[in-house]
Amino acid sequence: MKTDYEDIFDNPDEEQVERQWRILQAIRRSSGVTKQELVWERKVSERTIERDIQTLSRMGFPILDEIDGREKRYHFMQHYEFPSISLDIFEYLSLTLAQDMLSFLSGTPYYSDFIKAMQKIRSAIPPESQQYLERIRKFIVFQSRPIKDFKRVSPMIQIAQKATTGQQRLELTYKSTRSGEVIIRMVDPYGIYQAENALRLVGYCHLRQDYREFNFDGRMVDLVMLDETFEPQQSFNLSEYTSSGFGVIKGDPVQAVIRLEPPVSRWVREREWDGLTKTVELEDDAIELHFDTDGRQGLFRQILEWGGCAEVVEPPDFRQQILNEIEKMQSKYMSSNLD
Repeated sequence: MKTDYEDIFDNPDEEQVERQWRILQAIRRSSGVTKQELVWERKVSERTIERDIQTLSRMGFPILDEIDGREKRYHFMQHYEFPSISLDIFEYLSLTLAQDMLSFLSGTPYYSDFIKAMQKIRSAIPPESQQYLERIRKFIVFQSRPIKDFKRVSPMIQIAQKATTGQQRLELTYKSTRSGEVIIRMVDPYGIYQAENALRLVGYCHLRQDYREFNFDGRMVDLVMLDETFEPQQSFNLSEYTSSGFGVIKGDPVQAVIRLEPPVSRWVREREWDGLTKTVELEDDAIELHFDTDGRQGLFRQILEWGGCAEVVEPPDFRQQILNEIEKMQSKYMSSNLD
């Protein structure tokens, strides 16, 4: 059953959040504020103001009302200190740019909550400062395109988050990446994390008897929280789990040596790579990368992306795996009769 708080903020629009925050700022004045003043300042009906006051009271703000002449005046309970936000203009600019960077999560409850927080903060910025910020933003652009349309799976993300914190088992209907088969699984959720253009649920899969990851995307068909609880394994650590593998793709381990030539070697040496233990500089701007990772499949994909500038030196079976893939690709291109 939903609490009042959840009911209030299921899908609030940005205008409502900002209006309620500005109402709180008006109430904190030393003399409080009348209902008619709020109607005039916010340009809404008396009924809207009354609903907003009820909403804020249910959230825990100690708002009192009294009749002042023929008007109702709102003020906070005596000795209540309203929390204030004090940001300079460049701190606010940083938060605005952070909003741009997080836009790839648009459609998720996390991005929605961040937008609501920014609406509250914006209300504390004087109009002249907001105009100055808009001028600065013309010269600083952080662009981050949405990685997926999260609107369909947003309710599933909320359910998964609630199940994780409440240690409740999930019934997950998921389409297998390898077989394409839709399978129903019982999963004990351990956490949610984002990496490599995906938002993922990590949990113990009772079908596979092991930890598995499930992307919140088209493969996530349905998700139901069950009336069953579970005890998480104390040995599991989400931070350690997400830091392993290669490109967050986990699987068989491999110790590999990869030789890279220009131009790929020039930008590869400037990046951090999962499982990289050593970089050896070679002649002619080439490098040799030594990996020790449990993300063999992830490293395999990365080597193919490096193309003809990469060569697997060892181990032999990994080198043969790459060669087999190259031969498959060559066979397809050689046999194609495209006009």
